[in-house]
Amino acid sequence: MDPTTVLQNGITSILDAIHALIPAWHTTAQNLDSTAQAVAQLAAAANSNVEVSVAQTIIPLPEEYKGAKDKAAYFIRSCNQYFTRVGISKDEVKIATALALMKGDDASKWAENQLELIQDGHEDAYTNWKAFCTAFKDHFGDRTPEITAAAKIKRLFMGTDSAERYNTLFNNLKNDTKWNEAALIDRYKAGLDARLLMTLYHCDPMPITLKQWQDKADLLDKQERELRMRIGQGGSASRNAKSSTTSNFAPRVSTFGTTPTSTAPFTNNAAPTTSPKPTPPSTRDSNAMEVDATARRPRPKCFKCGQLGHIARNCPTNIVRVVDVNEMTEEEKRSLATELREQGF
Repeated sequence: MDPTTVLQNGITSILDAIHALIPAWHTTAQNLDSTAQAVAQLAAAANSNVEVSVAQTIIPLPEEYKGAKDKAAYFIRSCNQYFTRVGISKDEVKIATALALMKGDDASKWAENQLELIQDGHEDAYTNWKAFCTAFKDHFGDRTPEITAAAKIKRLFMGTDSAERYNTLFNNLKNDTKWNEAALIDRYKAGLDARLLMTLYHCDPMPITLKQWQDKADLLDKQERELRMRIGQGGSASRNAKSSTTSNFAPRVSTFGTTPTSTAPFTNNAAPTTSPKPTPPSTRDSNAMEVDATARRPRPKCFKCGQLGHIARNCPTNIVRVVDVNEMTEEEKRSLATELREQGF
């Protein structure tokens, strides 16, 4: 066969195949268009779901429960609030979430037992959230919260704490006591600092409600603490100023057995020094000089009995002299301290 004829036949076959594929391509294009629309719809739905999921993650989980009796009721309330805000309505999800948040030896052991019952399909397993909460409170909660809160609030006193701190602790207990307003006010005043309570009674008008008592106590306590701080700072400044003023004076120096001398403040007005004139050697007897020195030396005075001629450790009497240091001058205090050191105290 002629090669040209063979080539023409091949081209014809290819064109026929292309014409046969055109309807299929058209159908594929339509399918792709439908697929694209479906993908767009799914993407829009996915975006909305993602937004809901992100919004839910903003809400934190309740705090972990570690078995404390006074935290049991708060844990259940926190779980209920969380489930409401994130839209969890299935009881099995609520129970699983609560069990996952139970930590510590006692709480985790109880949670482990409940999970085992649920997984085994046991008839004692809790599948209802309300029943679960009742069992949880019976096991971990305080069955007499009013009595417990009343006992705690009766032992609550302000002491050295701030009124703000006292108010916080008091308010944490007041609702559980189920007391009326008058009983709460009476107990609140009984726990206040005595001076602060006296100041409150001098207020005009006096507080009436519990909130007014707490607000006024907080205000007066903060004012008093600020005043004490300012007075303390002012006192420190004045003491520092007094110390710097008196530091220019030299202290009095004296030793036992010698003639007391005083040291004058140093000045720069000293006259020019001149060479001293030579003096002839003294011809006085050295023994006479010792006698004169002994005569000039003051007799020792006993701190114990107050008599002259001996010191305290050699005192022959049992007399004890009482000295009120608060009534002594600064000069007398320094002299007494020197005397005590020299006498062996």
